[in-house]
Amino acid sequence: MKPLYLTLSAFGPYAGRTALDFSKFGGSGLFLIGGDTGAGKTALFDAITFALYGETTGENRKTTMLRSDFAAPEVETFVELDFTHRGRTYTVRRWPEQQRAAKRGSGIVKSPPRAELIREPEEPVSGAVAVTAAIVKLLGIDAKQFAQVSMLAQNDFTRLLNAPSADRAAILRQIFDTADHQRLGQAAVQHAREADETCRRLDDQLLMHVGSLLGAGADQETAAKLQELQDTRDPFTAASAVDLARKLLEFDQVIETRQNELMADLDEKIARGDAGVKMAEERAARRRQLAGLVDEEARTAEVQRQTEAQQAELQARSDALKQTIAETEAARAALGQTDTEQVRLEHHMELAENLSATCETLLKNLTAADKAAGTAAARQQDYVKAQAALDEAEARYATLQRQLNANRAGLLAQQLQPGQPCPVCGSTEHPCPAQLPQDHVTEQELEEREQALTAQRRDTAACSRTAGDAAARAAELRGTLTRDAAAFFARRAGRYTGKPAEELTPEELRAALEEQKASLAEGLQGLREQHARFKRQSDQAKALTDQLDNLNNQLKGLEKQTFVAARKAANAKAGHAAAAARVQQMQETVPPREEGDALARLQQALAHLRAERAAATNARDAAVHRLHTNRAALDGMEKTLRALSAAREKRAMWDNLSKTINGNLAGKVKLPFEQYVQAFYFDGVVEAANLRFSRMTDGQYRLLRRKSEALAGKTALDLDVFDAYTGKTRPVGSLSGGESFMAALCLALGISDTIQQNAGGVTIETLFIDEGFGSLDADSLEKAVDTLAGLAGGDKLIGVISHVEALQSRLTRQIRVTKTRAGSKAEIVLE
Repeated sequence: MKPLYLTLSAFGPYAGRTALDFSKFGGSGLFLIGGDTGAGKTALFDAITFALYGETTGENRKTTMLRSDFAAPEVETFVELDFTHRGRTYTVRRWPEQQRAAKRGSGIVKSPPRAELIREPEEPVSGAVAVTAAIVKLLGIDAKQFAQVSMLAQNDFTRLLNAPSADRAAILRQIFDTADHQRLGQAAVQHAREADETCRRLDDQLLMHVGSLLGAGADQETAAKLQELQDTRDPFTAASAVDLARKLLEFDQVIETRQNELMADLDEKIARGDAGVKMAEERAARRRQLAGLVDEEARTAEVQRQTEAQQAELQARSDALKQTIAETEAARAALGQTDTEQVRLEHHMELAENLSATCETLLKNLTAADKAAGTAAARQQDYVKAQAALDEAEARYATLQRQLNANRAGLLAQQLQPGQPCPVCGSTEHPCPAQLPQDHVTEQELEEREQALTAQRRDTAACSRTAGDAAARAAELRGTLTRDAAAFFARRAGRYTGKPAEELTPEELRAALEEQKASLAEGLQGLREQHARFKRQSDQAKALTDQLDNLNNQLKGLEKQTFVAARKAANAKAGHAAAAARVQQMQETVPPREEGDALARLQQALAHLRAERAAATNARDAAVHRLHTNRAALDGMEKTLRALSAAREKRAMWDNLSKTINGNLAGKVKLPFEQYVQAFYFDGVVEAANLRFSRMTDGQYRLLRRKSEALAGKTALDLDVFDAYTGKTRPVGSLSGGESFMAALCLALGISDTIQQNAGGVTIETLFIDEGFGSLDADSLEKAVDTLAGLAGGDKLIGVISHVEALQSRLTRQIRVTKTRAGSKAEIVLE
C-alpha cells in the first residue's frame, strides 16, 4: 500500500481543508515530516490509519475525539485517501461520528460514522463496517498489524531494546499476538486446578460414605476395622471399606430375621394373655358396678329426703307472702287519688312563674328606659355646649378676617423694593409706604384658625347626631315598656285595680310593678307548699304500688319453685325405689371374689411380654435402619470410586500438560510455551535487525539473543551485543545513546519485516518512523539516513517524523507542519 493523495477536513489539529499530494515524492525514497512539537505531525499517520480502518494509532485518541476544536460548526469532518496497491488505484473516504451545525434551519445534528471505498471496475463498498472488512481483505492485515509494520515509534522500539525478558515478553505478546499461547497455558492450569478440585471433592464424598457406615450389629473384629478406617480418613485406603460394608449387611440381615421370629412368638403369647386379662377385667367390672349401685341407692335416698324438706319450706314462705300482699293493698287504697290534684297545682305554679318572670323583665326594662332618658338629656346638654362654643369661634374668625383685610396694604408695603414697580399703582417710587400695627394678623394665622374652625364644626355636628340618636332610643324604650306593662296588667285583671299603664308616671309604674311582684311571690309560695304535700302522698302511693308489684313477683316465683320442688320430690322417690331394685338384682348375679389378685398377676405377666416385644422391635428396626444406611453407603462408595478413578486419571493428564505448557517440568528448563514461540519470532527479528545494524556500525556490532542452559529460563528473551572490535559479548544496555537508537531502529525494522513475512506476503510500501534521531551524532545520523535510503530502494516510501534540524537540511523532500492559533497547516515542499 502506497498513499497518493490525502485530504483532511476539520480533522484533529487541522481546522480547514488540507490536501497532500504524495505522488510528488515520486513513489519512493525518504521524506521528512517536520514541524514543532504538538503541531500535528503524527496526526497525518492517524488520518491514513483512520481512512483505511476507522481507528487511530494512539491509545488516548478515540474516534469520537477526531473532530477539530478549531473547525467552524458547519464544516464536516472527513478523511479521503487515494492509494495504490499491487498496481491498482483505490479511493477510501471516511466520516467519524460527529456533531455539526444543521444544513437546513438551526440547531446541532449528530451524524453517525460513514465510509465508502471506490475500487473500479468493481462495485463500490459503503458502510463503516463493510469498508473496514474490505480493506482488511485487500491489504491482508488489520489496523493493529498495519500500525506495527507501518509506524515505528521511538518509544516503542527503544523500550523493546532495553526491556528485561519479562517486560519484553509482554511487548512481543502484543506485537506477535501470542496472547493465545499465554491463554493456552492459563487454560491448562485452570483445567488442572479444576481436575484437582474434582478429585478432592470426590475424596471428601468417599470419606463421607465411609463415615456413614454403621457397625453396631457386627462382631468386635469387624467393628474395630470399621472404626480404624473412619478414624484414618485416608481416601486411598477407603476402597477396602466396600468389602467391610458387605459384611455389615450380612450381619444385620441375620439380626433382622432372628428378631422377626422372636416377635412372632411373643405376639402369640400376648394374644393369649390379652384374652385372660379381658375375662378377669369383666368380673372386676361387675363387682365395681354392684358397689356403684349400692352407693347410688344411698344417694337417691338422701335426695328424696332433701327435696321433700325443700317443698315444705317453700309452701310456708308462699302462705306468709300472700298475707303481706293483702295488708299492702289495704294501705294503698287508704291514700286515695292524688295525681289529678297534683297536675292542677303544677299548671297554676307554671302560670305564676311566667307572670313573675314577666314582671321582673318589666322592672329591668323600666330601669333601662330611665337610664336611656338620662343619657339622652346628657347628650342634649353636650350638644348645646358645643353649639355655643362654635358660635363664639365663628365670631372670632370673622373679626380676624376683617382685621387681615385692613392690614393688607401694610403687608404689600413690606415687599416693595426701590426702583421696582408697585403691584397696586405701578409706581417705581415709594415715598410713604403703609405701616403695619404691632399686633397685625397674618395669612398663616387666619388659615390655621380656619382649619381649627372646620374641625370644631365637625365635632358639633357629631354631638348633634349623638343627642338625636339618644333621644330616639329613649323614646323607643319608653313606648315598648308601656305596651308590655299594659299587657301584663290586663293578665292580672283580677289582682290589679290601678290606672292604665299609659297614664302612670315612671315612679307610679315602678311601684305598681313592685306590688304585683310581691303578690305573685306570695301566691306562688302557697302553691308550692300544697304541691309538696300532694307530692309526698303521691310518692308514698307509688312506693306501695311498687312494693305490691315486687311482692306479687316474689309470690309467682315461689309458686314456680314449689311446683318444681314437688316434681323433684316425686322423681327422687321414684329414683330411690328403682336404685334399690337394681341393687337387689345385681347381688343375685355377681360371682364370689377370688382369692388373691389374679388380674394384677395377669397384667404384670402381659406387661413383661410387651416389654420383650418392644425390645425385639427396636432391635429389628435398628438392624433395618443399619441395612438401609449401609446399603446406601455401599452404593455411594462404589459409584464414587468409579468416578474417582476417572478423575484421578484426568488430573494426572492435566497436571502433566499444564507443567509442560507452562515450563514447570522437574529437571527441565522453565520456559513456558508462549516464551518459546516468542523466542522463535525474536530470533527472526534479531537476524533481520543485524542485516542493517552491522552496516550502520561498519560491522562492529551484532545483536544476539542470550541463550542460557539455566533451568530457571528467566533470560530467554534477553539481548546481548557482540563487539567485533573487542571480540567480546556484553549486555545491550552498555551501548551509547546513539548506538542504542540505531540498534532499536534496526530492531523495529526487523519486527516490521518479520510481521510482513508472517502475514502471508503482505506488501506495505510505505513506512513512517517517529522521532529518535536527536540522539545521533552527525556521522551516525548520516549512516542511519543512508540505511533508510537503502531500505527505501526503488519502490518503498519512508517518512521520517522529526524536528531535528540536521534532517531538514539532509532530507529536502518534506511535509512541513505549521502550528497557528487557528489550527495547524501542512504543505509539501520540494527543494
